[in-house]
Amino acid sequence: MNCSIEQALLSLIPTHNAALPPQLTELASSLLAQSRHKASTLKAEEEIARPYACAHIACERLKTTLNLPPIEPRPPIPPRIYKRLYSHLDKILPSGTGTPGRGTPARGGLEGRVRTPSTKLREQLAPLGTSPQASKSRPLPGRTTPSKEKSLADFRDSNADGTPSKKKLGTTPQSKRKPPPLPLWIRPTLRFLCKELGPASIGPIVASGIESIVCPNGKPTEDEWVKINLVSLLGALYLFVWRGITFPGQDLDQSTYIKFRKQLVATLNRARKEVEVNVKDGDAEKAWEWWYDVKLKDLDMSALVINRHGWLELDWAKGVQDFVHMNEERARDDEEDAEREERNAEPVQLRRADTMFQERYDFLTDRKRKAYAEWKEGIMKRIKAQG
Repeated sequence: MNCSIEQALLSLIPTHNAALPPQLTELASSLLAQSRHKASTLKAEEEIARPYACAHIACERLKTTLNLPPIEPRPPIPPRIYKRLYSHLDKILPSGTGTPGRGTPARGGLEGRVRTPSTKLREQLAPLGTSPQASKSRPLPGRTTPSKEKSLADFRDSNADGTPSKKKLGTTPQSKRKPPPLPLWIRPTLRFLCKELGPASIGPIVASGIESIVCPNGKPTEDEWVKINLVSLLGALYLFVWRGITFPGQDLDQSTYIKFRKQLVATLNRARKEVEVNVKDGDAEKAWEWWYDVKLKDLDMSALVINRHGWLELDWAKGVQDFVHMNEERARDDEEDAEREERNAEPVQLRRADTMFQERYDFLTDRKRKAYAEWKEGIMKRIKAQG
């Protein structure tokens, strides 16, 4: 499961004491994956809140089915922008498919939640040559009669008061949940790099890249080189994204490139002392697993391996081009808006120097009318005082 999805769900329902229901996490992850296809180009500030919005939508759609506690949204971006993002994703993401309790069970979700087919569907399922009435007498799909062994198994999985146990519900105790596949220090270190070096907008793209390499298809990689070179791999990906977004389509000056590489290596080596990683069990050394101080030659070696394996050809790397195109479109829109405002602005009356119609002779302007009214009021007060 995506670590950002889990954190977003815990933030949305902070009063939920038990483990997160599998149906909720699966739906949130599914919505996140679908959103990357249906809304692949979001603004930088919206991209940050994509996992949070998908988790929020999943909570809203399953709050009745799973009897969730009150949802308390605290989006990581301004409310006005988040409201627009939430409405957009909620509109384009399908609500009927893959949602438990809405007709079709989610993948790996509740078993036995099969909606009773309608009369029209039963007629279509009936074999050719039989009447609709005959088809109604056939057993419905999924409506199998439980055997004696199955009934006894359900009884054993129940608590003393007859309520289903956690094992039956498919939930896992908090202590037995699998840790996130990414090392705990990666995301805090990435935020530290964005804060110290910038630009902050490249963070989600770098995170997507490191996750695609370290956890392909959501499972930890078996490549030992990746595990023992995580720090230099993170630095090389950061350097690649920074280069593509900061200087798109331009030849980068060699001195600027060398200077930034040195700053990147120095900032990475500072992270071990300055970045705080939250650890639940208090094992700080485990939180920094596979960490080591990086050197310039390590970045060069990681860059070679990245190109050799074709990791820059994966889907995450397209985010750099999408981000650049989005910025170019935004710049064009800003130019058009500025030109439109300039055209719609009130025309300024120009006074020629060779005409008697000068401003000093124009006594009907608003400014001179106001000045005259004040002068008149003062004169009238003086006349009354003398009278």
